[in-house]
Amino acid sequence: MKPESNLHTVLVAEDDPQSGKLAAEILELEGFAVELVDDGESAWEALSRRPGVYAGVVLDRQMPRMTGMEILRRMKADARTFDIPVIFLTGMNGASDIVEGIEAGAYYYVTKPYDPDLLVASLRTAIQEKRAYADLRLELQSTVGAIGLLRSAEFRFRSHEEARALAGLLANAAPEPRKVVTGLWELMLNAVEHGNLELSYGEKSRLLEAGTWHEEVARRLAEAPYRDRHVSVTVTRDASSVRYRISDEGKGFVPDPYLDFDPARATHPHGRGIAMARRLSFDALAFIGAGNIVEASVDLTANA
Repeated sequence: MKPESNLHTVLVAEDDPQSGKLAAEILELEGFAVELVDDGESAWEALSRRPGVYAGVVLDRQMPRMTGMEILRRMKADARTFDIPVIFLTGMNGASDIVEGIEAGAYYYVTKPYDPDLLVASLRTAIQEKRAYADLRLELQSTVGAIGLLRSAEFRFRSHEEARALAGLLANAAPEPRKVVTGLWELMLNAVEHGNLELSYGEKSRLLEAGTWHEEVARRLAEAPYRDRHVSVTVTRDASSVRYRISDEGKGFVPDPYLDFDPARATHPHGRGIAMARRLSFDALAFIGAGNIVEASVDLTANA
């Protein structure tokens, strides 16, 4: 594992003293600054008092005075804490418990007993995704305007950076761009990483845990045959809908397992982007052919 290059402060809420101390020690060894509390009310008080301090929160689900789920719901209802990533660290590993946490907005779900590398990789990835979403919001703000006049256009891109800029632009074709942009970003990243660069699900898991994911993506983007591949995205808008069609030059994949939140993958540090896009960003989403084409749309008639 690679230590964090910048010091991030993480709030750890765990009522078991030994478990809390262990989690804090693991994260501190990886360069995080850790604040440790032993009940839910103390965790919420800390978040309410200094919400801008915390890069992430690690929560036990079952705690005295306030449960982890109660804290998560409060965080998602408060603009000050809405985008702070939450990792559940818990012994509650039933399928319904995991799905409930993910659907309520938890980034990842680490079940006890756990691999320390998984905890670190999950938290590191969550913080990186938070940064990416913040950059997406900036892209949205800078690209409002003439895109609303768009009727049909096609674009090509290769990298994460190009995908972020393009997602921010194209999301503004929809009436709720902040809702659409994260799903569009996830689908575009999938086309780059698992499509053109042919990185498998298992490879991404291993690279994230090793802290070398970004290096491997950069390496493949510079090497044949990947460097010559592009992703195409077409956006079409009419009176009834905004439609996005994303095509990569990879071999395709079987998308069905990734269309919904799967408890079996909830403890992995990735793997929920497509389900998030389908359930939270678009009114319809479907993969075509070998899986290297995806079409997503926003219905404009629902509130007409």
